[in-house]
Amino acid sequence: MVNRISLQIALLTGALVCSAVAKDAISASVSNFTLATPTVSVNGNPAAPGTFAVGTIQLWYEVHAYQFTAGPLATFDLTLQDYQPSTTGQAPSYPVTLNVMQIGGTSVALTPVPSTFVVSGLGWSGNSTVSVGIPVSTAGNPAFAADGTELVGNLKLSTLPAGSKLDTTTNIQVHVRLVHPTSCLRVYDFMTTQDLSTSISSLQVDLFKNGPKAGRTKGTTPPQLSNDVLIVNVCASEEVFDLMLHNDSSFQDQGANSVFMFTKPGSTDPSTFEIADFGAGTPKGNNHCFGSLHLPGGDSVLVTNHLSIADIPAAQLPPGSFGFSGLLAVAGTGCPGIVNTLAIPNPASLSVPFSISQ
Repeated sequence: MVNRISLQIALLTGALVCSAVAKDAISASVSNFTLATPTVSVNGNPAAPGTFAVGTIQLWYEVHAYQFTAGPLATFDLTLQDYQPSTTGQAPSYPVTLNVMQIGGTSVALTPVPSTFVVSGLGWSGNSTVSVGIPVSTAGNPAFAADGTELVGNLKLSTLPAGSKLDTTTNIQVHVRLVHPTSCLRVYDFMTTQDLSTSISSLQVDLFKNGPKAGRTKGTTPPQLSNDVLIVNVCASEEVFDLMLHNDSSFQDQGANSVFMFTKPGSTDPSTFEIADFGAGTPKGNNHCFGSLHLPGGDSVLVTNHLSIADIPAAQLPPGSFGFSGLLAVAGTGCPGIVNTLAIPNPASLSVPFSISQ
């Protein structure tokens, strides 16, 4: 079982600004998310990040980990602006000092930079980058490792001098929730040309027309193929597993080193796959079974199998499509072994339709 941290950041307004006694107020917006991209909602409803003087802004983050890890978790920009909801009411006495500071508990650290502004008047704006971090004291505490543990931190806006008539009834509340998910490994099976440059979704099977091999398979278009199995570890901790490649029986390995293994720091998927993002491949002979592969958290491994169609009668071809798959087993159980429940889908299957050309 692997943990997932769900981070909820709520920007709460403690009181509404009534139009009858309207004053200048500080509105807030959130943007420029780094390390993790949240889903933003306002008063519980999904919305694009925007500017709000009152109400609730919520930012929902998800981070996969076995437990809280000390260090940076996320950052976002908090943009502040002085605006006037109404022309009635008492105007502030500018300049006004505006402070952004953490109050209350410190199980999650909120660090705004800068934390102090001088508001010069109506139309003023400023920006603070808020870093959300997990203190060492939190990460090292077993009490915070239980599924569903929630950490809470608060930022408060305040003005100097007191009674400046500039409304700042806004608190920023951060909830960091630990959730234990069940699946860390994402498995993909896809086909490319042998040089891994072009994705293949269908094939043409070419047959001999004349001679002693008439009606037997001659090759495919394109001719040089690779069955590719990609595994991505979306969690923060290392995963260990066995891997088995399965090719359609109509195909055969091409060459003495038909299988290669590549690794890549960071995640990818077939829609964004670029072989240039991976390091140099390691030849693995014609091995289709790999025991106890170690995949660090957040990284990817790619196993490619160079193939060509076997010399067989057309009657032995499957009906309409070829089937391939990659299966992950529990480490040390072999091939096919015990299905690894931390991998989805498992097995990862690929169906390649084909037509016949004579």
